[in-house]
Amino acid sequence: MNKLFYALLAAAGLVAFAPPATAHISYGDLGSLSAVGDSATMSRGRFSRFGWIAGTGDSLGDSHELASATGFFKFNLAQAANVQISVTAASAQMNPAFSVYAGLLPSHSHDYDGHDPLASYDDNLLYTASAHDRRPDDPLISHCIPAGYDNNGAVLTDPVSGYPVLVENPAWNVADPNLNGLSPAQWYAQNYQAHDGYRDTLNFTTLGGLKYEAEVGGWVPANFDVLNGSFDGFSGQFDAFGNWSMANGDGEWSRIDYISSVSSTACAGPNCVVTGSGGFANPGHFAGNDGITETLILALAAGNYTIAVDGESCNDSSLDCLAPFMAANVSVRVVPIPGAAWLMLSALVGWIGCKRRAL
Repeated sequence: MNKLFYALLAAAGLVAFAPPATAHISYGDLGSLSAVGDSATMSRGRFSRFGWIAGTGDSLGDSHELASATGFFKFNLAQAANVQISVTAASAQMNPAFSVYAGLLPSHSHDYDGHDPLASYDDNLLYTASAHDRRPDDPLISHCIPAGYDNNGAVLTDPVSGYPVLVENPAWNVADPNLNGLSPAQWYAQNYQAHDGYRDTLNFTTLGGLKYEAEVGGWVPANFDVLNGSFDGFSGQFDAFGNWSMANGDGEWSRIDYISSVSSTACAGPNCVVTGSGGFANPGHFAGNDGITETLILALAAGNYTIAVDGESCNDSSLDCLAPFMAANVSVRVVPIPGAAWLMLSALVGWIGCKRRAL
């Protein structure tokens, strides 16, 4: 969000809804593993009941809220291995859940960083597509366009709020030969879905599009709530069920690729059945429990991995959900693949083969 936008928030008396001060991701380093029996465990004490489950919604989650940005752990595999990952909470109140990704986020990365913002604006305060998180084939067609321009070529703005005055793009519902005959409305609806690894910051398709909000005198994402909502539509960049990215103040950016998750919260999006981003086919989601421990076993290639951990027992950001802080242990261990897992992996490989032959 640029400085002019903050100025508009202040003018509207809504400064309280600007993004919070940033806290940078602090990885817990579980080291490098290789042979069967290699293991590592780390304890941290700032977990909440809310941070992980926030990333399961369409508006995604704020990485700051995963154990106050300390709910991220990394490990390295020197060679392909079967890895057991477990999280054990000190209290059942936490109901731990976690997601596993291939790759690492940059050191000191965080939501809201200007190199990979939640939403982008041009000089006229019009939403623009994310440089990193849009689909590479996004046609960059806006649903809402300026109503007109003044004699100097500047976009007409509301005299009170300073927001651009917008109208629906007349081409929005017209079939476009450059989109294989789809209208822009149809293209965006078909090509953006929650947890698919992309964020549409131009039209906010997965959040219901844009709406006019009289309270601020301008167009905002449809999920905007004048009391509790985010002007940026997305609450953060943390995706519990999909690929996601962040950057740091030095301009370093990277994406981590979703492999699997375990939770009692139902999975949503295209990655729930099987994924291959860990080098091998793995179930995209495991049904968890409401106890103090969650565990999964994954077949992983050599490389670096991220684990995102926090609670799922409380589904809002109230003080009751965020406090008190709780402790938990996170552990990784290289294990021989159990017989049942061999059968499951074989079934998955066979299923993928059948799907390919059917195409």
